[in-house]
Amino acid sequence: MMKRSIRVLFIVLLYSACSFTQGLAQVTISPTAVFLDSNSKVGSFFVSNPSNNAVEVRLSFEFAYPATDETGRVFLNYEDEEAESRFSLQPHLRAFPTTFVLQPGARQTIRLIGRLPQTTEPGMYWTRMRVSSNQVTPPIGEVAEGQVAAQVSFQIDQVTAVLVHHGVVSTGLEIHQSQASVEEGRLTILTDVERTGNAPFIGSVRTRLLSQANQQIIDERRSSTSVYFRSNQRVEFDVSSLAPGTYTAVTTFESSRNDISSQNLIQIPDVTTRTTFIIE
Repeated sequence: MMKRSIRVLFIVLLYSACSFTQGLAQVTISPTAVFLDSNSKVGSFFVSNPSNNAVEVRLSFEFAYPATDETGRVFLNYEDEEAESRFSLQPHLRAFPTTFVLQPGARQTIRLIGRLPQTTEPGMYWTRMRVSSNQVTPPIGEVAEGQVAAQVSFQIDQVTAVLVHHGVVSTGLEIHQSQASVEEGRLTILTDVERTGNAPFIGSVRTRLLSQANQQIIDERRSSTSVYFRSNQRVEFDVSSLAPGTYTAVTTFESSRNDISSQNLIQIPDVTTRTTFIIE
């Protein structure tokens, strides 16, 4: 007789905030980014189980932040030891509870407490919270001698941010360069931007394409973004139907997001840059 248990791992990464597909995720998290109260350093969030099965849930924390490569592709940087030593909330964060079972349709409140030392410099501190869940599976029953019993368990990891403002915080953006290139009917705009102040910029980036003749808006994109240190913000457009000529791309960074309350965002004036491109 042989018994075998197989676990398959899926990871869902939330970069400064995404929605989940219930068909994939076994639990849902609300809100998708957790800000501790700036005075009490206390916060909470909810984990819900919309499925028809009981699930086991485990919480863990590790320092990371959204970054980009030179082409503007986004990834979570887990390897910046210098930034971790300066800005990590993880050593000072406690969560209650960290492991639990959620029955179908149930919801659990998680309490978070950040105990920053009194000597901590003003600024924003953060960590990434990993919420791992898998269905509660009954033990494999008895099988006949020589047969194999297999049990598959899917683990879903959802990663989101826990942040706190400490003392007087400020942020800003300095745009170093914005470039536009057209290839095979695709326009790519890459904006090299660096944050200033003692806190990351969290907000949105809006890009508009304008006709050169009358500056009318031809197309527009708006998406959530964050600049923790320095990044290359990438946006693409289909320009295969545009007539030959010179056009303008206007990129604007705004202190607003659909998924985060304005009370948690550090407000700054809009930061805008313009670049031209040619359709031949």
